[in-house]
Amino acid sequence: MSLVKETYFNAPLFDRELAEITVDIEQTPFFLNDHGHPKYLASLGAGIHLITESATNAKVMMGNAYEVPSEISTKYTKWGEQTELEFEGQYFEFMPLVATKETAAAFGITLVQTGEAIQIHSNQKVLSEIHYEYGMMAGHCFAYLDGGKPDCSGKTLFPFVATDLEHHDFPHIFSSTDQDQLPLVISVGRYFPNLGKIYLADLWVNPGDVLYIPAKPKYSNPEFIDLHNNRNAALACWRGDSNKSTLTTHSLLDTHGHFYWYWNRKPTIHPLIYAATSKNE
Repeated sequence: MSLVKETYFNAPLFDRELAEITVDIEQTPFFLNDHGHPKYLASLGAGIHLITESATNAKVMMGNAYEVPSEISTKYTKWGEQTELEFEGQYFEFMPLVATKETAAAFGITLVQTGEAIQIHSNQKVLSEIHYEYGMMAGHCFAYLDGGKPDCSGKTLFPFVATDLEHHDFPHIFSSTDQDQLPLVISVGRYFPNLGKIYLADLWVNPGDVLYIPAKPKYSNPEFIDLHNNRNAALACWRGDSNKSTLTTHSLLDTHGHFYWYWNRKPTIHPLIYAATSKNE
């Protein structure tokens, strides 16, 4: 009897928690981008520029627009609400945008650059900052078709990246702190439920820059909903300009928070930006 020979690739990293610290917002309400390093301060000293959250409104629209004919279903879990959206089309492209003050604000996000600080507002006073390492295949996790668990505990490697975006009641801070200076990529969307339309983009965060996302609770009949996800954080690894297959980053979040997910099961396209720049090209 002959034996079937099977050969496998080495298992790619999904993500890894390298370190975690507790951040008490009552004691240290200010976030400082200290030359690309995240710091939490009780007060601000001389020379630190305190900025406010970027203003945004419904007339600011960036990204590729797609029709959303319906919300197919909403599933309620212990982690939060999962709403499947119907998209009109067969595949969907996230517009690549360098993260600037303007492009971030178009999705309700504030860009915090070196030497700048921002006050953190949160009903949950104890948050966690986690030093993560993400693999370049992490975006190929598809939680909703793999047991319905947002942590992708099924660990099936799907052949495409699907739309998977969220908002939640606590603030998020995404710091582009890769040890080898790869840009961090955050996927974003602005969804207009009453208009049946969504705008999709990838924000490429230059090394040393930071995105601050304020708490975004659920509202009744909102004009628009700003959404984000960092599962494609290591997208820059696909450029092939290094032998890296992972990216490191720091994230502030509530590990026990309540989430609102919006997803679609069809494939997406994520074009690459090949050079760090302050302007969109």
